[in-house]
Amino acid sequence: MDHPSLVELAAVCEESLPPERAKEVVRHLLIERCGACLAVAPTTLRVLVGVETALRPPTVEEDAAYERALDRAASAAFEHERIEKERRTEIEKGLRALQAGSKVPRSLDPLSRMRALLQRSWQLRHEDLRETIRLARSAAKVSLRLESKRYGADKVYDYQAEAHAELGNTYRAGDQLQDAEAALDRAREFFERGTRPPLLEVRLLELEACLCAHVRQFGPATHKLLKVLRFYSRHRDHHQIGRILVIIGLYSGYAGNFEYGIRRLNQSLELIDPDRDPILACAAAHNLILLLVESDRISEAKKLRMVYSRYLVHPGGRINKIKFRALDGLIDAGLGNLARAEAIFREVVSGFDEAGIPILAGIDRLNLATVLLRQGKGHEATRTIFEAVEIFISHRIQREALQAIVLLRDSFEEGRGTLEMVLEVVAFLRRLEIDPDLRFEKRSWEMPRA
Repeated sequence: MDHPSLVELAAVCEESLPPERAKEVVRHLLIERCGACLAVAPTTLRVLVGVETALRPPTVEEDAAYERALDRAASAAFEHERIEKERRTEIEKGLRALQAGSKVPRSLDPLSRMRALLQRSWQLRHEDLRETIRLARSAAKVSLRLESKRYGADKVYDYQAEAHAELGNTYRAGDQLQDAEAALDRAREFFERGTRPPLLEVRLLELEACLCAHVRQFGPATHKLLKVLRFYSRHRDHHQIGRILVIIGLYSGYAGNFEYGIRRLNQSLELIDPDRDPILACAAAHNLILLLVESDRISEAKKLRMVYSRYLVHPGGRINKIKFRALDGLIDAGLGNLARAEAIFREVVSGFDEAGIPILAGIDRLNLATVLLRQGKGHEATRTIFEAVEIFISHRIQREALQAIVLLRDSFEEGRGTLEMVLEVVAFLRRLEIDPDLRFEKRSWEMPRA
């Protein structure tokens, strides 16, 4: 928890602090043994937790006041736990209904309905992005109808911040960046008007960082993540520290700092508990191997692919599974296992086609073409390149990407296409996903003048 103020420390003894906050302060002093707070705590509290060096024992009034404070805190804790247990039961009921394809039961209270929608949205994030966004949008709408009389005005703002933060994250995942920014801005406004719970703040900081990174603002993204990292470090939550290091490592790779990213990802794998979150462990291993491939450390990538094979069986959805398989193809291609790489890329292309992700299917068609060219299968490679170009054109990709692939098509139509050209376009398209402002350097492709 955050450190209580001097006023709050005094209010515990005076029984004037709200019960829930009093419980948090007492736990902070008695269980967490915060030295900074104990040093400035009133004598009553210092004596009763065993750190006061004064000769006099506590007075009868001080002792009674402290006992009353403990009783109130304990009573509030029991009542809070009872309410939360009932709410968890309600949320599970709503979640089961959503998983079965039904609507949330009308009997559920609004807060439980909001939480059930958010949980189902989270479950579908790797399977059905459109439904993920729809459910998060519904949860945000429910949050705006929560009644202050029922939940408390400040807590309602907390719940609204929670729902809008998760909505903003789903918009970001769907590349709806203006909507993402608007939702996260609104979440921040709600948060500042509420009770500002620390866990909600670190979640909001993390999602704001993800949006910053999505638009290549890696400096602000890292700054926010370091705040989150300090929070989990203070609480000695090694698993969560590892999780944040996974994100920092990936963003470092996006920024082109592969070595720093690789170090952070190696560090994360020492901290993450794979039993607690197998999908996170899988993501950490995958991102580490990806950065090794991107930095041409193929042999090391192959070795770690085997070392972390037990983690990579939990990709967290079929789309991630296909992406991980594509990484296998890149490793085999880099090691010269061309027949195997060809088979893998055919499998990956088919998977992305079936999943309805044409752009990724197009990129891996180009990866397949590079392997075909290296095997001397020029006609088949050319046909594959033309298929990829048609996909890109039909889906109205951005101007720079379109320029690159049309130039590639023209080169192969004129019989002057090369393996290096395909590799250059594939690398450009991958970087373009990270940096939308990238420009394609095409001077080396132009025909020499007579």
